[in-house]
Amino acid sequence: MAGNEPNATRSVVSHAIRSRSARIPRLLIAALLLAGTTLAHANELVVTHTALLAVLKDQAFRTGRLDLVPPTPCAFAYLESPLIVIAKGRVALAARLTGRAGVPAGNQCVGGLGDSIDIVASGRAFYRDGRIGLDDLRIDQLSNEFYRALLTPMLQVAVGRVVDIDLRKAVRDMLVAGKVPLTVDVEELDVSHLVAEDNRIEATFRFRAIAR
Repeated sequence: MAGNEPNATRSVVSHAIRSRSARIPRLLIAALLLAGTTLAHANELVVTHTALLAVLKDQAFRTGRLDLVPPTPCAFAYLESPLIVIAKGRVALAARLTGRAGVPAGNQCVGGLGDSIDIVASGRAFYRDGRIGLDDLRIDQLSNEFYRALLTPMLQVAVGRVVDIDLRKAVRDMLVAGKVPLTVDVEELDVSHLVAEDNRIEATFRFRAIAR
């Protein structure tokens, strides 16, 4: 979910922002922005685990699975049947991993018998430089510990994709939504509270925006 956010992510994040400014008529918001007014009251972003899972399935699991390596007929590793749990400051991804590490020999594959295991990997929610994401990535559970060293780098990348929210862009999109022709810059953005608990991520923030 890195880079420019696809439509599914923008929709989830924009609708998740709750603010008193949402009840101010858009023409008045436009006038305030053009005057350089700060919309400095507290705003709240709430994203649930079901919303994150919907975005993850729409993007990473679009074909029903997430390939961890480029697949070949003899070598592959992919995740399927994902679930997301948010608790104790962490966002966890549970899934079924299926893989094989064989080599082609003529029309056959040699070695690398296939295997399937259950995994749980997680990351700690953080805010930095206008983005909400995950760090301290780790594997919490493996149904077969033999694969831990091999899978750790791949699973860290996979779980890091679960949360990547450009909050500055989400605020800007919220302010310019509708028919008012504005170009808005969010010059200041301060997150005072971020919690990941009870299957939801909640962020409290203030911002200063201006139209140029």
